[in-house]
Amino acid sequence: MRLVVTDVTEMHGGNYCVAGWDAQAQRMVRPLPNGANWTARLLQQHSIVPGASIDLTPTGQHHASTFPHHAEDTLVDQATIHRVNGGPINWFAADAPLAYRTVSGAFSGRIVQNSIWNNVLQGVYVPVGAQIGSLAAVRLPRAAVQFIEEFEKLKAILNDGTAHYKLAVSSLVLKTAWGRGGLAAVQQALPATPQFHIRLGLARAFGNPPDKCYLMVNGIHG
Repeated sequence: MRLVVTDVTEMHGGNYCVAGWDAQAQRMVRPLPNGANWTARLLQQHSIVPGASIDLTPTGQHHASTFPHHAEDTLVDQATIHRVNGGPINWFAADAPLAYRTVSGAFSGRIVQNSIWNNVLQGVYVPVGAQIGSLAAVRLPRAAVQFIEEFEKLKAILNDGTAHYKLAVSSLVLKTAWGRGGLAAVQQALPATPQFHIRLGLARAFGNPPDKCYLMVNGIHG
């Protein structure tokens, strides 16, 4: 299986999540090396960055996750991971990973929010069990994206023309930049393009009971 790396996100405890576009199957894949998350060592070993291409081999074993993550979760043999090239790619080419016009469209209209404040949707999520994918993208103009700091976390506000969404940022690139130099460094880390290919992903189930998969910004490419 060959993937174009689209998402590299920072989780907790030194764990990372990698996702990619399978152009042959026209679908998103979340490869899980030996059934686990990626480590910093594994990212560095294979120079895993968005836009790079990698080859890997699925184990064929079933992953016991639930939808929406089950749509992409794929167990792979860690020993078979091989970087084909380092990219970058043209994120807006006809053969680029699929991107939608709206956030709701990217998730089949299953978006829900906990509240609305100043016309901005807060606590945006997809219910656990929704029979859709957990990874998608939207194409938005640069001016449609803002960044703020809230409760010592980096957040993005996206305006897709139909609604404003406030989302946590999980992108490794953007979180690293923010940690080094705040919001100014985040702006410098953005691609110098008038249009953005914005990666969106759902966190694993959260809540009491854990019935909500919250929406995050996994990366911004251009």
